[in-house]
Amino acid sequence: METNDRTALISTDSRITLESLKNRKNRTYLIEKIRKKVIEMENLDWKIKFNWIKAHAGHHGNEVADQTAKEAATNSDSECYKRIPKSTVRRELSDYSVTKWQGEWDNTIKDAITKTFSPKIVDRLKLKINVTPNFTTMVTGHGNIKSYLHKYKIMDSPKCSCKRGEQTIDHILFDLN
Repeated sequence: METNDRTALISTDSRITLESLKNRKNRTYLIEKIRKKVIEMENLDWKIKFNWIKAHAGHHGNEVADQTAKEAATNSDSECYKRIPKSTVRRELSDYSVTKWQGEWDNTIKDAITKTFSPKIVDRLKLKINVTPNFTTMVTGHGNIKSYLHKYKIMDSPKCSCKRGEQTIDHILFDLN
């Protein structure tokens, strides 16, 4: 009688890896790579079992794996893991973009009114603002304000109906009671 026991027992001292493999929402590159390899082996009639073992407890295979990992980490000639998580790439691109945007924002001579409301791009991005036409007018100085409409010859006079000056953003925000 021939037995063809095709069972692979994979022991690890990483509980987080075992939990990640069970969590179907975890789609990180390495976890997905392990899952694909397991499916590939199961399609070849292998039974794959995972179990946890205590680290640094004298398990020969675990000690060899630890030593090999240490050698690989210190050996500059060996191939190293070069994949970067998408979350890291997204964060670094976002940080770079905000830094570049801030530099351009600081150096522009336009948008003086808007800059007084939002001098730091990173702070502005954290705000949740309901952008309405009135808000846009107040922040940009463009819109249904007499001084703006007068500038483009749409109105005859920039004077405010309060008769105390031109109707500008500053006048509306700071001079009217």
